[in-house]
Amino acid sequence: MSTTPLDPFLVDLIGRLESDPRVVGLVLAGSSAERDRRDRWSDHDFLVVTEDGTPEGYRTDMSWLPDADGVLLSFRETAHGLKVLYRSGLMIEFAVFDRAEFATCALNHYEVVIDRGGVAEAAAGVRERTMSPRSVDRLVCLRMFLSLVYIGTGRARRGERLSANVFIRDYATGQLLRLAADLLPGGTGAGGPGAGGPGAGRDALDPWRRFEQVAPDLAADLDAALARPIDEVGPALIRVADAFLRVRWAEYPADEAAGVLALLARD
Repeated sequence: MSTTPLDPFLVDLIGRLESDPRVVGLVLAGSSAERDRRDRWSDHDFLVVTEDGTPEGYRTDMSWLPDADGVLLSFRETAHGLKVLYRSGLMIEFAVFDRAEFATCALNHYEVVIDRGGVAEAAAGVRERTMSPRSVDRLVCLRMFLSLVYIGTGRARRGERLSANVFIRDYATGQLLRLAADLLPGGTGAGGPGAGGPGAGRDALDPWRRFEQVAPDLAADLDAALARPIDEVGPALIRVADAFLRVRWAEYPADEAAGVLALLARD
């Protein structure tokens, strides 16, 4: 549990929801739960559990939020969740569930601050499921990474630079991060992202988040590669990946990475 006290927004939110008999629970998530790591760029994430048949009303009428008149923009992001940006600069992301819906969500760091029966137990079960070990097919990740780099670089060289940016800087790099996370201490399972131990700090829900904290050297190398012109990013990423994987993965097929680099060098 965080040692940093609740800020005025959360205090107001809790008070409003505690006074509503239809609210079953309130669960803070992310940096709203781990408040020791908050800074001026942090948003507030929370999950509200309400009685059966009532969640949709909270999703469509947000007058129950603190400072509802200060909202700059808001929109429905998922079936259960919304994003709200205040004129103050505060962003909040929240979802509203009934009990059955709450059992299907995902949780990493959390803190139950309202519980009118069974919410803490349900949250623990959700987190256990979220953090359960997940199988990562390293060969598939690597080959997806190499293929996406090859496709994206080709698009950059034919002038489709916007598509190339998405393929290389997003899709390909995401596959590499997933593979790297599996090879770092703690892996990608229950002892890995977001749990205690060597892998603590990584985000089980998003491989991009806080990667710098657990693999600063690799993160710096990737950042430098991603900063290159788009037609050079792919080969630079492959060279970074090769240096990282050679010393951590005994079955690493270095010849495949070298082969893709050779193809890209033809131009």
